[in-house]
Amino acid sequence: MPMSWRSHLLATTFIITGTAAIADPGYYYGGGLSFSRATSFSGFFTESSDTSPALGLTFGYRFENGNAFFGPEADIDLFFGSEFEFAGTTCAAGGAAGPYYCTRDAVIRLRGIYGQSLNNGLEWFGSGGVGIMVGDGATNVGTTDRGVNAGFTLGLGLQKTLGRGMLRGEVIYDRFDTSLTKPTIGITEYEPDYEATTLKVSYIISF
Repeated sequence: MPMSWRSHLLATTFIITGTAAIADPGYYYGGGLSFSRATSFSGFFTESSDTSPALGLTFGYRFENGNAFFGPEADIDLFFGSEFEFAGTTCAAGGAAGPYYCTRDAVIRLRGIYGQSLNNGLEWFGSGGVGIMVGDGATNVGTTDRGVNAGFTLGLGLQKTLGRGMLRGEVIYDRFDTSLTKPTIGITEYEPDYEATTLKVSYIISF
């Protein structure tokens, strides 16, 4: 079976490798997997939910100051097979019961990272910033339209030296309540919100 464009993109992050360890200052990248639980509230007393895996990509720059490290980071989750449900029914299977999100394609986060080295190659870090979610929201019982929501993101994690890079595990909370692109049918626009908690594991390499 041919690889999807998401799989090709993730594979590319591991093909181009450098020689430095992630503990060195400078640019870094990584890839991994995430698993998240998300809800979408429509404002009409109906809420859909979705629990799905995603392919993850990470790009950033690391500064160091003594025992501490910090810097900007872009973090991306690309979903496959993501479908929100209400009362056990997806939008595709039975129609939507409200103008909530039916699917999600991607979450993109731009955030700052701050952390400190502990011992034996172990580090803790926290993150905070802004993000967007791209998906399809219900506009009627049997129709959907593209939507983009924005908001804030927070995270907390650990990473440890492993081989020539670092293995990272983190928990991320996203709350995206601002509709940048509203699912629309005719002249009617909807503004569903988006909230998610994600467990993500990545392998990070410097270059």
